[in-house]
Amino acid sequence: MTLRFVLKSPFGETVARDVVDGRWAEPGGDADDTIGEGMWALPGLVDAHAHLAAAELDYKPGNLEGATARAAESLRAGVTLVLDKGWTDDVAIRLIEEVPESDRPEIEAAARIIASVEGYFPGFATEVEAPALQAAVREQAAAGRGWVKLIGDWPRRGVGPMANFSETELAGAVAVAEEAGARVAIHTMARDVPSMAVAAGVHSIEHGLFLEESDIGALAARGGMWVPTVTRCEATLAQLGETSSGGKLFVEGLDRIRRLLPLAAEAGVHVLAGTDLVGSPADVAGEALRLSDYGLSNTQVVTAVSVGAFAATGHPQPFSVGSPADAVFFEADPIAELGALASPRHVVRLGRVL
Repeated sequence: MTLRFVLKSPFGETVARDVVDGRWAEPGGDADDTIGEGMWALPGLVDAHAHLAAAELDYKPGNLEGATARAAESLRAGVTLVLDKGWTDDVAIRLIEEVPESDRPEIEAAARIIASVEGYFPGFATEVEAPALQAAVREQAAAGRGWVKLIGDWPRRGVGPMANFSETELAGAVAVAEEAGARVAIHTMARDVPSMAVAAGVHSIEHGLFLEESDIGALAARGGMWVPTVTRCEATLAQLGETSSGGKLFVEGLDRIRRLLPLAAEAGVHVLAGTDLVGSPADVAGEALRLSDYGLSNTQVVTAVSVGAFAATGHPQPFSVGSPADAVFFEADPIAELGALASPRHVVRLGRVL
């Protein structure tokens, strides 16, 4: 039976595609059935800051069975690409190796998170002194699938968030990761560290509460990513309370994000949506809606949660011949109605309709 897909993008183009070996192909001959007529299609939703190993921010070892279930749930919700930003173990890597591609989203993943000594939750990350950072990055780049995750700063009692590594050390880490074919993502919530990370060439800024307007041009020029995880930041603020010292920092940082996010998207920074354990990747449409509340236009929101992430990570042009036959269909144009992102009509993974 020949099944043909009509792929009408909210960004303008409409193409018809068949599927050959899980890849899009030019239509050939008559089709027995057609999917997608009258609907709108994206190549999938993307969670650009996920942790499939756990269901919540518990800082415990991951669970492969739970990770597999979360991956399947995410795929059913229309998520066809996950950028997993690391954990205390290799559960995400095992998921990639052991679960068939057709049963999960495509996954790019960091392995173990890297931090300085006493620079993260005790015992959770690979903790290194500065001279050992490059060796740790080399090791984790080899263990991961395209990413290395650094903890750029962490609160010290009575002091607040402090940098874990210098700009020079970060630049060395980036160089080593790139030699191994990996990108570097950095957790940062302190004042000075986002600018240091941008200057050092870090590929993806995670949270980035205190990015400066002067950082945006440099990040955009190299096609850098910013994953603000505003829902996670708001959840942390709620835990801390707005009047606590940490809460005041988050209030200021979220105000900064609200001001800079539209400027970054307009400048060409890849502003992306990430859940960071507020729900699972299946809930990434909710984070996308929060990006709208933080000033992104509807077009920028849909870009952030879909085509922008594919472009930022070097994936083929959506729906191009030979690219993975992945698609998510909506009954309404998601740019006109952002709420449609949470209600896909059909999800297609490697040519199979779920």
